[in-house]
Formats: sequence, C-alpha cells, structure tokens
Amino acid sequence: MSDSEILGETGTADSDIYGESYHRSQDESIRVCFLINKLAPDGAPTIVLNLVERAQKQNFDCTVCFFGGDDTLRRNFEDAGARVVDFGAVGEYPQFDPRSLPRMLRFFHQASFDILHCHLPYSQALGRLVGSVSDVDYIVSTQHNVPANYHPIERVAERITRSLDSRTVAVSKGVQTAFTGSSGIFDSDTQGRWSTIPNGIDVDAFASSVGSTDGSTVREEWGISDSDPLYLNVARYEPQKGQRTLIEAMEGVVDHSTSAHLLIVGWGSLESSLRTKVDDAGLSDAVTITGRVPEIHGYYAAADVFVSASAFEGLPVTILEAMAAECPVVATDINGVREVVLDGETGRLVPPDEPMQMAAAMREFTDKMSRERFGKQGYERVHDRFTVEQMVNRYLRLYNSLFDQ
Repeated sequence: MSDSEILGETGTADSDIYGESYHRSQDESIRVCFLINKLAPDGAPTIVLNLVERAQKQNFDCTVCFFGGDDTLRRNFEDAGARVVDFGAVGEYPQFDPRSLPRMLRFFHQASFDILHCHLPYSQALGRLVGSVSDVDYIVSTQHNVPANYHPIERVAERITRSLDSRTVAVSKGVQTAFTGSSGIFDSDTQGRWSTIPNGIDVDAFASSVGSTDGSTVREEWGISDSDPLYLNVARYEPQKGQRTLIEAMEGVVDHSTSAHLLIVGWGSLESSLRTKVDDAGLSDAVTITGRVPEIHGYYAAADVFVSASAFEGLPVTILEAMAAECPVVATDINGVREVVLDGETGRLVPPDEPMQMAAAMREFTDKMSRERFGKQGYERVHDRFTVEQMVNRYLRLYNSLFDQ
C-alpha cells in the first residue's frame, strides 16, 4: 500500500454552521479523522456513519480510518463523501495484527487533522498515543460500552491513555457512570472532560423503510405463517448478547404458544454453537439462527416483538431501530437499555440470564392490542429522545467547544 493510497485526496465541505462563535475562517473546513477497529455493520460503526453523513454536509472534511477486517460499510462511508483508509490488518481479530501499525504511523506522520475521534478501546489506546505525537490538535474518544465488557488488556490500555483525550464521551449515562461514578448529558455549557451523548438513529427514515417493506416475504422465507407470533433478535453472535438465554426462554414460550417462532439475526463466533443448542433443545421448528442477512428492514416489518438478552450494552442501536419500527421490546434490565426501554410502557425489562422470566415477559405480548399500544409508545419515545439529529448536533457542538477553550 503506497503513501498516496493511504492519504487519498483532500477535499472541502460545504458551509460553516458555527457563525461568530467559531474563530476559524468561514471557508476553512474542520478536518476530522474517525478511527475505529473495523467497518462491520454493527453499533459503533453505524453511529460513526451517521455522524459522517451529516458532518460532511456541514463545514467538516471527514476521513475514516480502520485497522482491517470486515469493511461491509466502506462503500457507505465513501458514498457519504469521506475518505476511507484501511491499515490492512488481516485475521479474525484484525486490531491485533502488528503489520497494521507501521501503516498507521506513516499515515499520521503525513496527515494533519484538527480532531481525531477514536471509537472502541483498541483504537482509542493507539489513536491517543499516535495522535498525541502527530499533527492533531484535539483528541476525542467515545466509549460505546461499560469497561467490564472490554478485554482486560484493552481495558488497561484504554485507562492508561485516557488522560490524552481532550474530551471523552459516553453513549449513555449508564456507560459514563460505570467509568466515572456520575453522568451528564452534553450541552453547550458542559464543563469537564466527560459527558454523555446518547446514540441516535434516523427515526423517520428507518420507520419509512420498515413501513414500505413487506414483512410477509421474510415470514415466507423462513416458513412462518402470518398468524404465528414472531420474535426477533438482531445482534452479533457473541457471549455478551445472551442468545443462549433467548433459546432457553423459547422453551417456555412454545409451551404456551406452539406456533411461536424466534429469528436470531446476526453473525459471529457462536453461530455454530447456537445452532447446536437449538437442535439439542429440540427447538428447530421454533428458533432459527439466520446468520447474516442482506437487509434488516423486512425483519423488523415481520416481527411482532423485539427481544434482547444482553449482559452488557452501551446504548443498543438495534433497540432504537425496533422502537422506530413500533415493535415492543423485551430486554434485560441493564445500564444503557433501561435508559431507552421504559418497563411497562414501551416494553418489559427482566434480569439478565433469567430465561423463565424472559419467557414470561415474551408471552405478555401475545395480545395484538397490547403490542400496538407498546409499539406506538416506543416510537414516540425514540422520536423524542434518540434521533440522529440530536446526537449529531451534540457532537458538532462538542467539536466547536474545543476551539473555544
């Protein structure tokens, strides 16, 4: 990979949104580099994509760097107008490939940025170190999960390098509290290094895409009739996501509703073992491990209820999507989730790793009128509190505040 391939072409953005409060010249773009482990279609990369899509339309010139591996969202970032730089790591866990480090060092030696925005602990630790000795004015990090869910080595490296941040952001109050013992939503008067900027999605666009998709196509694909209760889980197949608990819960669901079905959509290291667990439990007619699917809107359109059994979360985008799709949510009562799902109003919350309580909560939504009421209330909540516009505006104000110090 040549230096020119790494650096790409320079460009400018459209307009200055800051007016008199921003002391740089109005025709000068703010150069932001986003650094993340990989570009897989899951929570953190999707949040970065939403931020890039809107920042590029303002006075920002965006570059997205990743270490390697899954680059499913690469074209999306390029279509949004960002330059994308792949440091070329190879392997299932590309962030640990040492061959990517010289490429990263060469890139930052030649590049210049106003802001380096790091996501996920490995990228944060390396990005802070390299950014602090490169032509980078300010370093921002976003914490997408609680520290207990980080690999011990990553957790230590992230903590040791955290003082290099100009600002540190948590995606939920629960995440910030786990790190600092307190929390506060970012606003223009926020002081101090830490603040919370909740994740958000394009609620109207997502709801429109789900509404224009025929959910019966998904049901037909998996042999599920229109009258069968359909539960949906969308998550990586990793221990944190608790799909084993969902499989066990389905035993209690089908005892009361023999036609109920659960679709577990995702990808990851546990895919084979989850299929084995379904077969061993004799639930092959009730639970389907779909693997990765080409598009997700049809699944939300087909689903009656969204379910999540995660042990740890920051602020899960899939739950925001489910609420935008007017699906009631049954989820674990954990930090990040309880900030979104209101128990008894937009869904039900149960303790982690309790399949029987999960099953009981899932059975509560066999009534269509109940599903519709909870789904409508969930839509209203995500539309009021967790939009991509709210998230992006907070980040852009945070960037601006760096130059006003």
